[in-house]
Amino acid sequence: MDDASRALLRLWDATDDVVGGLHDADWSRPLVPSGSAAAMASSALDTGGTDVTDLVTHLTGVHYAGPERLREALTEAHDRAERAVRSSAPSGRVLEAQCLDMCLHAHDLHEALGLELDPDAVAPAALEACRLASGLVPRLLTRTGVRPTCLRLLVRAWPGGPVEIDRTVRLGDGPAVAIAEVDAEAEAFLLLLAGRRSAGELAEQGRVSWSGRSAECLVGV
Repeated sequence: MDDASRALLRLWDATDDVVGGLHDADWSRPLVPSGSAAAMASSALDTGGTDVTDLVTHLTGVHYAGPERLREALTEAHDRAERAVRSSAPSGRVLEAQCLDMCLHAHDLHEALGLELDPDAVAPAALEACRLASGLVPRLLTRTGVRPTCLRLLVRAWPGGPVEIDRTVRLGDGPAVAIAEVDAEAEAFLLLLAGRRSAGELAEQGRVSWSGRSAECLVGV
């Protein structure tokens, strides 16, 4: 089993553990809204609802159920995911999509409850998810109305770590050499595109940096 698949299961573990310990009032806690242009560009970056109940319902597919049934359904969904990974590990776009889904949903759940995810547990899944999310960059840039351009995207598993994804995006008749650049830690890049964190906040934390007009358009500054 590769690192991304192991991280995917750790995100399921963390989510199941948190839901198992929810108090009655926790089920109505609101999710942090995502309102960036990037977040609205793809249903893959959807929050899964407006509160904790909606999110767990989204993960389980069980609607109009009370807390106990939702806990049972989440454990069942967790078991199915683990059996699937261990019997026939996902790869390619399937693994990327599953990592994207669980990175954002686990983040949203923990954020709603004031909890923190272990960044070391998230990093391999976030990096895998960024392979899919980076493919959204041309669409996002087009939606900003940026002129033909060439942007280089660098993604690292952790701030200051080696570059794991190096992608150059060229729009229209833009220059062949990148005139803008975004350099981001993997989880931060997902949170930025999904509207969970602002570029300014992530820059202050040393998790994202950028240069050039089209990079500013992408990160929303």
